[in-house]
Amino acid sequence: MHIQPVPPGGAKETGNTDGTEPSADWRAVLRRHAESLWRGRRGEGDVAAMLVAHLGPLTNDVLRIVEDYSRGARSDDGATDPPPSFATRLDLILNGIKATLGGAADHPSAEAPPHVIQSDLWQLLRKVRESAELAYAREQYLIELDRRILFLLQDRGPLVPAGISSAVGVDKAQVSRSVKRLLELRLVEREQIRSPLRLTRDGERLGKRLMRMAELRNRELTIDITDKELSDFYDTIEILLDRAVALYEQERKLAQGTTSFPSAESGVPDLERDPLPGERLAIDRSRIIAPLMTLSSYFSRSGSLAFKRLTGLSSFEAFVLSEIGLDPPIDWATLVSALARDHSQAGRTINSLMARGLIVREGKLGRRHGRFLPSPEGGRLHAVIHEAGRQRSAFLLAPLVAKQRTQFLATFDKVRRNATAQLERERAFAEIDRP
Repeated sequence: MHIQPVPPGGAKETGNTDGTEPSADWRAVLRRHAESLWRGRRGEGDVAAMLVAHLGPLTNDVLRIVEDYSRGARSDDGATDPPPSFATRLDLILNGIKATLGGAADHPSAEAPPHVIQSDLWQLLRKVRESAELAYAREQYLIELDRRILFLLQDRGPLVPAGISSAVGVDKAQVSRSVKRLLELRLVEREQIRSPLRLTRDGERLGKRLMRMAELRNRELTIDITDKELSDFYDTIEILLDRAVALYEQERKLAQGTTSFPSAESGVPDLERDPLPGERLAIDRSRIIAPLMTLSSYFSRSGSLAFKRLTGLSSFEAFVLSEIGLDPPIDWATLVSALARDHSQAGRTINSLMARGLIVREGKLGRRHGRFLPSPEGGRLHAVIHEAGRQRSAFLLAPLVAKQRTQFLATFDKVRRNATAQLERERAFAEIDRP
């Protein structure tokens, strides 16, 4: 899903003088915003903040739809006002949005459908990873797995490749390639081929420097978050981690045909789970991403099992089909950017989905020229994927009372906003450094 950060603050002043709240009519806010964009302006005020109370977790998707339409409808004929057809088509879009909301936008409540939390987590971690790649590359370019191995050896001391593979959750072949690169850079060393790997002096020096950078970057993500908010945030993550582990265990049993999918109200089974890093979660601003990565990992693992059970697709195949079905048709460049994977992996998956009749291509021939959309069967599976995501999110968030859920999502949005600002800064630095 393409999710931009929803500002946590209230609506900003937009020039209204009649005493009414600017966001009282979400359709009017979107119409004004769309017309501003059609005229080539930036749009009015903090639109997301005006809409979030009415559209809830759908705010960002709604904004993206309206903004894409408005910019795409612009013409070069010199007109100063949109043609009548612009308003007519915009109303059709807004009517469709209202139908999707089922009236919830006009009557927001604590019982509104839950966030699809897995996609929110993935988008946040994606921003953090992208900005990290840019930031660490200024020190010394290493791919993410190489850095994780450096951090692991710095923290735990010498380890054999099998131990590294288990600790970072990556298969042995990938770890072996990473170890080879680190050996060539003389950042790690070992006495014999099967001996434990340890950091060289250069590796220790680089690892310590990157670790300090990581701590500072994590602290940046907690800007504008009070100690009380952070404490409550970590307490909630503890609850969500238990639910995510329970969901994973349930999916494992479902794969074996020994149970049924739990409802949102189901209690957590009496499970033994491995101790998680930092348990009980310490209030540490330099480590805020770690528990979110752990939560995302457990939730993703159960998601892979769920999508395979329901659709026969792998996790990445389901992800590609989900992205294509969000706002079809989608062009190649936009799709690859959303997937954050290399072109070859995306291409193989798209070819596989086309061969299975789940997506079709329109426009010019050639993978990188056409636009992609789901076939009828692909559309059916897309709906299955998103309903499964809704149910899984409902199960994950079910133990949280309305106030606790609202506070957690508000803090999460602050972290996401800070991650976006961090990424934009690193992109600006990269642009400055470009020859």
